[in-house]
Amino acid sequence: MGRRFAVIGLGHFGISLASALSTRGAEVLAVDSSMDRLDEIKDQVTHTVCADATEPRSLAGLGLEDMDAVIVAIGDDFEATLLAVSQLQDLKVSRLIVRGTTPVHERILQHLGITEIIMPAVEAADRLTNSLMLEGVINSLTLGSNYTIMEVAAPPWMLGRSVQDLGLRERFDVSLITIQRDEERRGVFGVSRRMVRAIIGVPQPTTVVLERDVLVLFGSSRQIQLTLEG
Repeated sequence: MGRRFAVIGLGHFGISLASALSTRGAEVLAVDSSMDRLDEIKDQVTHTVCADATEPRSLAGLGLEDMDAVIVAIGDDFEATLLAVSQLQDLKVSRLIVRGTTPVHERILQHLGITEIIMPAVEAADRLTNSLMLEGVINSLTLGSNYTIMEVAAPPWMLGRSVQDLGLRERFDVSLITIQRDEERRGVFGVSRRMVRAIIGVPQPTTVVLERDVLVLFGSSRQIQLTLEG
């Protein structure tokens, strides 16, 4: 049985999230007070419901308590977010994820007992900062305030050396999660060939870093910067 999610609030973020979840095979219920927004996404999700999250008990009877997760993606109207959160807590949904837009919103949501808070603008700024400030960073995902997962182009000092020889854990307190590597693949009938970016799996001690490899590293931003510098 596929996973089931509800997305409440269909701004740019909510629509993108609902569409992406549906594309990945999830059953998605999209909820918004605007019929125009619901019409925009109705062909991409499983169900749509027109409901105003600011109205008491407007979310009752939708089966939200049976979803794998409910995501409040309203964002721009924080009062509406709080009213929706209040209803969902009363419904005792199994997993509640809430979008915030400012650090103040984040603190208020934390005081309400929300443990999963997404800050799209902050996370996007963090990714851009990492890519601008750390040479070789392709993408990044911040985990809390201290740790991050980064995709980085393999620096010259690592090329031709094995994972064991690099000693990233011992020298830098950084973990190598996996490596993305260009691989040649044959076409359907074995005639044409093309290069694709593939994940090689969990790197072994004997795995050698090659030119054009993209390393997926876990650690603090500072330690990853030291790792890139060698």
